[in-house]
Amino acid sequence: EALEEAGIAFDETMVFDAQYTYNAGFELANELYATTATAAFVGADELAAGILNGLTDRGVNVPEDFEIITAINTKLTQITRPQLSSISIPMYDMGAVAMRMLTKLMDKENIENGHLSLPYGIISRQTTR
Repeated sequence: EALEEAGIAFDETMVFDAQYTYNAGFELANELYATTATAAFVGADELAAGILNGLTDRGVNVPEDFEIITAINTKLTQITRPQLSSISIPMYDMGAVAMRMLTKLMDKENIENGHLSLPYGIISRQTTR
């Protein structure tokens, strides 16, 4: 939806599948380098750290030439250089709400709305402009 709103066509060749490890990210950096991509959303902080270092080793300037944003916002996002921008997910709240819903299900109570949205944020650091 975001791509559509921005007038950008979805390109399946720009979707990469990798294990969420540092080494997988380091190797994936070579594939990203060979594309026309200028940014990446990465689903795990460790994978993002590998991509960051792999691109940096190839001479790519982050964020000037390539931007990276990751998810989960672990401590790793703050100890990389440059620091990784990240989505802030309310992990504790997700667990607490899930436990309340599970308890209701176990007690055979009715759950009025099975869909719930929790607040998230974007923490801009040094890998995005």
